[in-house]
Order: sequence, then C-alpha cells, then structure tokens
Amino acid sequence: MLAHGKKVLAITIAVIIVVASLGVYFLRPEEGYEVPTTIHSVSPTSVSAPTSSDIIVTFNREMNRDSVESAFSVAPSVAGVFSWSSTQLVFAPSTNLEEGATYAVTIGYSAVDLEGRHLDCDIYSWSFMTEGGTAARREVGTGTDDFWELYPPSHPQQGTMVNHPSWVLEALEQGPAMIFVHSEGCSPCVTQTGICGSVSAAYSGQISYFDLLSGTDEPEASEGFATYDPNGGVHYIPLMIVVTTALNPVDGTTIIVWHSWEGVVYEPILSSWISDAISHWNES
Repeated sequence: MLAHGKKVLAITIAVIIVVASLGVYFLRPEEGYEVPTTIHSVSPTSVSAPTSSDIIVTFNREMNRDSVESAFSVAPSVAGVFSWSSTQLVFAPSTNLEEGATYAVTIGYSAVDLEGRHLDCDIYSWSFMTEGGTAARREVGTGTDDFWELYPPSHPQQGTMVNHPSWVLEALEQGPAMIFVHSEGCSPCVTQTGICGSVSAAYSGQISYFDLLSGTDEPEASEGFATYDPNGGVHYIPLMIVVTTALNPVDGTTIIVWHSWEGVVYEPILSSWISDAISHWNES
C-alpha cells in the first residue's frame, strides 16, 4: 500500500510539473508580443433589454476617454451622458429607450488607448433589442430590420440586384446559409466564432454554415465581402451574413433575400434571424 502511494505521488508530481511547464509556455507572451487593445465585454446584448438600460462597454486597458466618447454612436440616435470607472464606459440615455426597437452601437476607428493604439479590429459594433416588441417575423423590405432582396440604403449600389455567388446558390437548395467572414485573433472575431459555433450547432441540419478567413486564399471570403458588405467601401470584420429564400411580397414568386452586419452579432439576435430565415425558406 505504501509503495502504491509513493507511485501515485510520483505520478502526481510529474503531472504537475508538465502542466506547469505547459502553462508557462502557453501563457507567457512571446518576446516582443504586445497585447492588442480590445473590448472585453458589452451590454445589453439581448432581444428583450429593459428600456431603462444603460449601454456599458468594458475595455481591456485604460482608454483615451475623449477619443472613445467621440467615436461612440447609437443608431437610432440616443441622447445621454457618459461616465467612466477605470476601463469601463457607461452611457446613460437621457430618457428610456423605445419599446420593441433595435439599436446598433458602434465604437469607431478614432477610439484609442492612452498610448494611441486603435482597437484590434478598428471598430466594434453590436446590436440589441428592447423589450415590449412583438415577435413578428422579419419580412422582406429595405429597412435595417428587414431581409433585403436588393442592396439596402446604406450601400453605394442601393436598390440594385445582388449577384449571389454560386456556392451560396447551391447551399440554398438545402436551406438558409449563415456566413461568417473574419480573421484570426481579433477580439470581436474570437467572440463571434464562439457565437457562431453555438448557433450552428443549435440549427444543425437546417442551415449551411460557412466559416471563412479573410486575407487568405479562400475565394469565398473575398466574394462574401464583395457581395454582402452592407456598406460597401472599407471592409470591417467580423462580417455576419444570413441568406435565405422567401416569397416576393408583390407577386408571390420565390426570391433570394439576405441580411448582413459588420460587427458582433450576439447569440439572441443571430438566433432570431436564423429562425426567421428558416421560416421564410420553408414557406418559399
């Protein structure tokens, strides 16, 4: 029994040594490596946020506060007051938010930390919805909460037809497509990777999921940006795209519709879009 105990102890010590050495290897930054300036967390992110919600952004280091406040925007526009606590920014709206509304929050390129470093993906954007709205399915239209058949008003080619890539057309034969274009390492992209993994697993067998790396030899990533960037022009990552078929509200024929976002799309919002996309696809 004593010998057995010594053996277990020896094995345990060996395991601790190996784990410790691995921890040093993986946790110690390489020489010259600089941790990028990122956003650690944001709120709210739900589809039923209280209308009294403050908008909170937590960074991973101290920021140039004036630069962040200048780069901060909410659409639709909301008046309010900024306050700070260390690395956390709180924006308190002057009045309650509208019920059942979708708000998009953006921290733009001009935001820098105390050393003048920009956010690792240049901008950070996300959306949330407030409580009190109906659970109506999103329909085909030109608004920010619609599925688009044509390029939306935010795009330089607004009102023109979209030339969908062949790989998307093939995927639509089986169901809606969820497309994620990103790079490796940027904080918003890492966040979106986890969200997409969860959503794609939840809807396995009902959608096609494309995980595409920008800046590589994957032609689909370039085609994704060229076709579905909601703003055209300068491309920001991550880019999320949902494509499905739907009935034309005018003549009832089957058409291809889509929606896309530059920035993080949190799980409640993305899941609600996927659910609506599946509903449209089944109907058409």
